[in-house]
Amino acid sequence: MATERFIRKMDHSIYGRLYQFIEVDAETGEEAVVEPFSAGLFRKVEQQELRELLAIKSKRGADAVGFYREDKFFVQKGSKFTASTSAKCPKRYIKLREELILQQQLIPVHGQLLLMADIAFDSPRTAMGVVIGGWAKGLHNWRGL
Repeated sequence: MATERFIRKMDHSIYGRLYQFIEVDAETGEEAVVEPFSAGLFRKVEQQELRELLAIKSKRGADAVGFYREDKFFVQKGSKFTASTSAKCPKRYIKLREELILQQQLIPVHGQLLLMADIAFDSPRTAMGVVIGGWAKGLHNWRGL
C-alpha cells in the first residue's frame, strides 16, 4: 500500500497557526491525520549536555574556552594558544604542546596556535599551562563565561 505524506497548514481563531500531518492512501484517496514522531516524519534529537564554559585570556595571545566532562578538563576546539612558551614554562607543558603540534591538533595561525579538536587534560591547571605556555597557578585563572 503506497502512501503520501503532506502537511496541512490551518489558522485557528484561538491557537493561531496549526499544522496537521496527513497520510493519504494512494489507492483509495483516504486521508488520515498522523502523529509526526510515531509516523517517522521527524527524528528525535538528543539534547546535548549543558556544561559550564570557562575561559582564559593572556597578554601573550592565549584565548581559550574549557569545560569539565566527567573527571577530565577539556579545552574546546577553536581555542587559541600562545605561539611561544615563557622561560618558566615546565617541561611537561612544553612536551604536551609539542605532541599536539606533531599530531596536527595545534596549527600555527597568525602568531597563535589554533586548536583543531576538543582536547582532554587531567586538570584545569595543566590545560592552562599548555594554553598560555607558562607556569599555571590553578583553576582560579579560568573564568566563567
